Amino acid sequence: MTDYTPEIVYEMPVQQYVTYNFEKSAQEVGRIVWPNNEDQHYLKGCYWSPDGTCLLTVVRGGGMHICELPSDLYTTDVVMSSRPITALTPAVSVPEHGLIYDVCWYPGMNSSLPATCCWLSSGHEGPVHLWDAFTGTLRCTYRGYNAVDEIDPALSVSFSADGQNIFCGSKKSVKIFHTSRPGRDYVMYDVSHPASCIVASHAQPGVVAIGSWKNTIELVSQSDGTFRHLCKFQGHKGGITTMAFSLDGFKLFSGARKDKEVICWDLRVRLFMEEIF
Repeated sequence: MTDYTPEIVYEMPVQQYVTYNFEKSAQEVGRIVWPNNEDQHYLKGCYWSPDGTCLLTVVRGGGMHICELPSDLYTTDVVMSSRPITALTPAVSVPEHGLIYDVCWYPGMNSSLPATCCWLSSGHEGPVHLWDAFTGTLRCTYRGYNAVDEIDPALSVSFSADGQNIFCGSKKSVKIFHTSRPGRDYVMYDVSHPASCIVASHAQPGVVAIGSWKNTIELVSQSDGTFRHLCKFQGHKGGITTMAFSLDGFKLFSGARKDKEVICWDLRVRLFMEEIF
């Protein structure tokens, strides 16, 4: 196990929101199935790679798998509407049998640059791992500890927009690691509720959203190696499970547990214009 430094790095209170209902319209381009046997191997998550060439899947009791997409999906200008459904076979598998809390691709991932092809994972009672997407081997680990010097598992993990930092959300804090320095060297930012979801804005560098189990979202800015509180807002009925910034960074989309709504938060208010933009 060796230290890893990415070779490619790229630069890059609000109660106003709207809700959306979506029409279901999609084309199936491939299929992969795990047997739903006594171990109940069901799919827990599916994540596009940043370069769009493969998928990272998380299977309960079955680990993590990288599935390469048919090349015609990203090498041609037009995809056939009547193309056959092909079986997707995992190119890389990591047989993690414990409970996996969260995963996250390296934001500068490019399949033509092997050093950038990696992802993070966090699990039950364990450190955060950085995995190689070409070989499935463990590159390094990031260990957070609680007040009694026990491993503090990360409920959520995310890279900063430039990939230089790793954010690990736990029950009482968000621990900020430098990507090139594995181990237990980190800066800690205290939170009021368990950090269930973290996402960084690519359009507005340094802006990070932290979702919690208590259905609140805190917006912070990253500066001087740690976070600075900007504001907090609330509108969901359950704990935050997913968030995404719009491409321009002026909106934040969020979803929550047992909540039928996706909320779009408009961040373009006077407070934000003065504080960030």
